[in-house]
Amino acid sequence: MTAIDFAAIALALLLIRLARHAGMWIFALVALPGTALHEFSHFAVALVLGGAPSFPSLLPQRTDAGWRLGHVQFRAGHLRAMFVGLAPLLLAPLAWWWATTFFARAAWPLYALHAWIVAALLQACWPSKTDWKLAFPALAVLLPIALALAWYF
Repeated sequence: MTAIDFAAIALALLLIRLARHAGMWIFALVALPGTALHEFSHFAVALVLGGAPSFPSLLPQRTDAGWRLGHVQFRAGHLRAMFVGLAPLLLAPLAWWWATTFFARAAWPLYALHAWIVAALLQACWPSKTDWKLAFPALAVLLPIALALAWYF
């Protein structure tokens, strides 16, 4: 990856961010690749862990707090909910792989497409507030235990 590649990704991230001001439906379309993979990461992890997930919904819905671009419902205890809630973090390595695999060989129109896909993945890799709320109970117990074990050993 070159400095130009990083600049192209940063520009694509900025354009995705600015699309929020163009209206919810335009932003939803611009962010769709990242939103789809964000929700499918929840779906896949819930499925693997036996959480009986619903198929991801990708239609934007107005809520009391604003807009929700997508969602997945599942059943799981606190420990499984932590993994399902934090599943979008798996998109960060996917973004890195995509960038290092496709940028070097891409010519102009495809180069811009790859920059947009990597930016959408990076924008979507951070868990939402709801995701963190799902993950918090198990994290509150497991993190101090992990830190104590790391300090002890």
